[in-house]
Amino acid sequence: MRTLVRRLAPLLILLLALLAFAPGLDQLPVTDRDEARYAQASRQMAESGDWIDIRFQEEPRYKKPAGIYWAQAAALRAAGPAHAGDIWVYRLPSLAAAVLACLALGWAGRPLVGGPAAWLAGAMAAALFLLQVEARIAKTDAALHLATILAMGALARAWLGQVRGWGVPAIFWTALAAGLLIKGPLVLPPILGAILTVALFTRRLRWLGALRPLPGLAWALLLALPWYVAILWVSEGQFLAASLGTDLSAKIAGGQESHGAPPGSYLLAFWLTFWPWTVLAPLAGALAWQRRGSPEMLFLLGWAVPGWLLLEAVPTKLLHYPLPLYPALLLIAGAAAMALLRGERRFAGIAGWAGAAGWLPGALILAGACIALPMAAGDGAAPATIAGALTALALGMAGLVWLFRARTATGLAATGLSALVMVWTLVAVALPRATDLWVSPRLALATAQHACLHGPAIVVGYPEPSAVFHLGRHTQMVDAQQALDILAQSPGRFAWIELSKLPDGGADLAPGQPGVTQVSGFNYSRGKPVTLRLFTAPGRPAALPVCP
Repeated sequence: MRTLVRRLAPLLILLLALLAFAPGLDQLPVTDRDEARYAQASRQMAESGDWIDIRFQEEPRYKKPAGIYWAQAAALRAAGPAHAGDIWVYRLPSLAAAVLACLALGWAGRPLVGGPAAWLAGAMAAALFLLQVEARIAKTDAALHLATILAMGALARAWLGQVRGWGVPAIFWTALAAGLLIKGPLVLPPILGAILTVALFTRRLRWLGALRPLPGLAWALLLALPWYVAILWVSEGQFLAASLGTDLSAKIAGGQESHGAPPGSYLLAFWLTFWPWTVLAPLAGALAWQRRGSPEMLFLLGWAVPGWLLLEAVPTKLLHYPLPLYPALLLIAGAAAMALLRGERRFAGIAGWAGAAGWLPGALILAGACIALPMAAGDGAAPATIAGALTALALGMAGLVWLFRARTATGLAATGLSALVMVWTLVAVALPRATDLWVSPRLALATAQHACLHGPAIVVGYPEPSAVFHLGRHTQMVDAQQALDILAQSPGRFAWIELSKLPDGGADLAPGQPGVTQVSGFNYSRGKPVTLRLFTAPGRPAALPVCP
């Protein structure tokens, strides 16, 4: 039976990951700001056929390399132009990367923690909250996560002397090239962290020769360098200045785009982002300390700790930044879980109660979000979200009881299922029902009700990328006076104007006046409410004409 389970482990993990990540992929509206920028730029790439230059509207978008744009544009080409406005198409590469990452973790972890623990860690990854989020967002992070796991799995085999032939080196250098094309040098911290840690504690580096450095580096450059050369030529050097000189240096020098936070912030956020497997964190920490002298644990700690310290030191902090480090933590947690399953350790005493205490904050935060979001930003309490949150809490609490009673397999399964139910409820039900958060799709829906109006749209006071994604590439972001001047000269044009941007705040247009169309909501990117009213040409009418 055990042999059969091991043989079927990849297939079971594949099915589990698809089941875990797919719900909500279409229900969750496009999010600001990064996802909308990536999706819109990928749409323009697919439509233009220019696979080198990256553009958001007419502005160059040179903060990241082209890898994820290629994947998203290819997904759109496969789906067809009729789906250009469907955000789920652009999320497919993230979904695929997250699913493959769960499988890759089982492969990568086998030499480090053994096959059973590695495959268990792969299954646990499907419930990890941070990966659950990134699997449903059209950004770079799920793809970088996959590339990192593959590179580190190959690097681990080289360190442990398990390289035979060219297969492992090919995986390492191909994954490295993919990482460089997805997020540039940000693929390097886990790799360099593990190499430097091993070198520091063992004074050994000759093992790197197993990766065939010279031909391997040549292969990686052959894969990644042509696009870099092409974009430097096309952009006349602007890509390098924007990606390294502006974006990366700004993150290092200070809190970019109001995302600054003090050291220790990632440790605090860990109890949410690593949920629900924070329940195993105390046991995993004890196991890591006990095995710290082994080559395998030394490598895992080198994968996670130096990169973590680096992230804590950098002023700019976003919740997803530690994701490439979490596979190492999952493998340690998987090893701790296997120790429980084999009866070598017990979920009891200080470690057990600390694990329960570590699980609880994330559970309460997410359950609270599921219940509160439709109430605060929607039409009121939603029975489905309340039922989902309470079910998830009940499963998680039952999992804790089973873990304390040494029914480990049942306890782990209940804990993982509680996370799946919680996230399904959040992304597929609670967030979509928080309609005040989704201003842009409501602008597009309201615009479509006036068939006599034509674009390009004009938007004042809501400069969010999601508005461009929904209203069109040529959407103009201008001030109120410019918008009114354009309307005065352009019959049939329209503008969505935030009332606070008008000289009189729109006081002469009563909200209940017949024919007036407006959309109110909450701009979560800026943390303030917005009310946008639709104005039409010519000039600034007191009420909207009804299209014949």
